[in-house]
Formats: sequence, structure tokens, C-alpha cells
Amino acid sequence: MTAMRIALFVGVVLLASGCVVHTRPRPRPGPPPPPPRPSAMSYNEAVDRGFGECRARRYECRLKEAHQTGRDIWKVKFFASAPGARGHLHLEFDAYSRDLLRVDEKVKARRDRDHDDDWDDDDDDDDHRHGRGRGKKRGHAKHDD
Repeated sequence: MTAMRIALFVGVVLLASGCVVHTRPRPRPGPPPPPPRPSAMSYNEAVDRGFGECRARRYECRLKEAHQTGRDIWKVKFFASAPGARGHLHLEFDAYSRDLLRVDEKVKARRDRDHDDDWDDDDDDDDHRHGRGRGKKRGHAKHDD
């Protein structure tokens, strides 16, 4: 019986040692990966956004050029006109966030030559060359002394 007790005791010890589980602390998870970067704006999208900005300013626009500088900026340039004015509208968009970064708006009133009667600025009110201006000099400079 002692042999049986020894065998039973050895069996219990072996079984007990097999059930012991060593636990290790789990490693902390790293920071989550950053969200994927949105895709860059295409040429057509940049031009469409440019036309939208042009319409918002109430201009008639004609595309002059559009190009991407580096990877992040779209430059879109227009010939812009409005009743009685013309010029250009240059826009810059961030290619990824699609934000409008810069606007260069140079649209000026046109000078209408047909309605500018007093072009010489000599205070001539009657337009019959009777103003206070000296007019065109005639002859040589030695005779003006």
C-alpha cells in the first residue's frame, strides 16, 4: 500500500505542476495607426472648385491655366470679367484638405475711351480747344525764349 500511496502522491504532484499557468502581463498596445490620408484633388476637381469660386464672386471666367505645385497646392488661374470690368482671378487650393488657401483677385473697371471726353486734363470744359492748356508747341525751342 505504501507503493500505491507513493505512486498516487507522485501522480498528484505531476498533475498539479501541469496545471500551474504562468501569466505574463500583456504588452500595451501601441497608438492606433493614423487615418489614411485622403486622396489628392484631381485636375478636374481643382478646376471645378475654381469655377465655383468664380461664380460666387459673380464673374464670368475663362480658364487660363491650372497646375499642381509640388504635391500639396493646386494653382488655378482665370481671366475674369464682369459688366464694365475685367482682369484675373488666381486661386490656390490645398490638394488634400481642399481648403481655399489664397485668392488674388484683380478685376478692375475698364476705361471706356468713347466716354472720356476730357482725356488731356487741361480743364477744357467746352472741348473746342479753348481751355487753359498751352497746346502743342510749334517751331524750334530757340524761338520760345
